[in-house]
Amino acid sequence: MVDNIKYEHELDKKVAISYDSLPNSSFEDVNLGDTKFSNVNLKGAVFDDVNMENVKLNNINMSGADITDIYMANTRFLGVNMTGTRFGCSVMNNVEFKNPVMRGATFAYCDLTNVEINDCIIDGLKINGIDISKLIEQHLKENEGK
Repeated sequence: MVDNIKYEHELDKKVAISYDSLPNSSFEDVNLGDTKFSNVNLKGAVFDDVNMENVKLNNINMSGADITDIYMANTRFLGVNMTGTRFGCSVMNNVEFKNPVMRGATFAYCDLTNVEINDCIIDGLKINGIDISKLIEQHLKENEGK
């Protein structure tokens, strides 16, 4: 006799959630892999211990976000407003920021090995308190005519 019973946790579930249906909710131990979010308000949301591997964030307002203790690999931030966002103690491998707004963003205790910054406005950019635009200016002066 074949047991065709499927337990609740094994069932394929598709849940449709409409506008304004989950304010002040809490989710724990939830797998939302391959889920699409559109026109979502996450103002004031808190994400702890999150795996953001292979995630694409497109045209999202994340201003003032705290991104800490998050695993990001092959993650893409495209046209994202990250003004005042704080990054800390997170693993960030092969993360792409394309056309972001990152005014006033801070990175603390992050591994920025092999980070590449191209064609960006870097006025006021500081690393460990050192103004990077002044370093670049000094480097260009020292290497003139070489």
